[in-house]
Amino acid sequence: MNFPAIPAFQRLVVFAAIMFMSCAVCAQSTYSPPLWEIRAGENSVYLFGTIHVGKTDFYPLPASVQSAFGKSDKVALEVDPADEQAAIAAAMSAMYTPPDNIENHLEPELLSGLIEVCASYGIPFEQVRQIKPYLLMFMLTALEYQRLGYSPDKGLENHFARRAQEQGKGIVALESMSAQMQILDRLSPGLQTAMLQIAVDEISSGEVEALVAEMVTAWRTGNMDKLGAVLLEEERRLPAAMAKEFHQRFLTERNVAMAQQVERMLRDGETVFVAVGAMHMVGEDGIPAILGAKGYQVRPLR
Repeated sequence: MNFPAIPAFQRLVVFAAIMFMSCAVCAQSTYSPPLWEIRAGENSVYLFGTIHVGKTDFYPLPASVQSAFGKSDKVALEVDPADEQAAIAAAMSAMYTPPDNIENHLEPELLSGLIEVCASYGIPFEQVRQIKPYLLMFMLTALEYQRLGYSPDKGLENHFARRAQEQGKGIVALESMSAQMQILDRLSPGLQTAMLQIAVDEISSGEVEALVAEMVTAWRTGNMDKLGAVLLEEERRLPAAMAKEFHQRFLTERNVAMAQQVERMLRDGETVFVAVGAMHMVGEDGIPAILGAKGYQVRPLR
């Protein structure tokens, strides 16, 4: 993306606004990320679990993924990564209205840790004090991935959006960026703060690199059980009630809504390549399981 008129810290906010489940990548011989064919009679939709940032060694993608993309008439993504104005508007909606600011919502210990983490990236705290906890959490995570050498420009959504444009395929956005921000904004204040606390703790302790490598190892091999275990481990860092709220609002409800859109595609007879975050594919409330429970044919592709 290119935001020539936006200050540098706002570019990071925009990046965070579209980064729901971002991971890095490690060298590995087996490359078979999660991909399914969903069938209803003669109609097919391909469902691919993505990672939102990446490196050059993501590419070329496996032949199975390229083949599914080539057979599809349209591409469906969580959001349209080319919609810069929507990204800016969504990010700006996650700001406190002055004179309110994040200092009024954090305990002193977390505030001190947040200031230290921002300083480690060379960001004056004054530049981020109007940002709400949930977006700050994504922004800090984005900064850490950038520090580790990963880029949203090499993420799979951007890759598929570019290829769709080159090949004249239509692009469908399953969600809007503003809707994603609204989901986060509706989370309880305690959960929002707890999410920020986890991000600050993991960055401060240097845990992020190992955690990301673990997730990507599972992703590259299509090991959905391992991906589910990583997700569960992160949720266990939250108090039980908050973990339940997070999973229900952040994953289950969105998975149901996206599965319904896949159903409509199947009824319309369109062959669509649907690429959404891999964590939406995990477990009994993941999109493949929801569609399988409704009687659709769900076939993993390798």
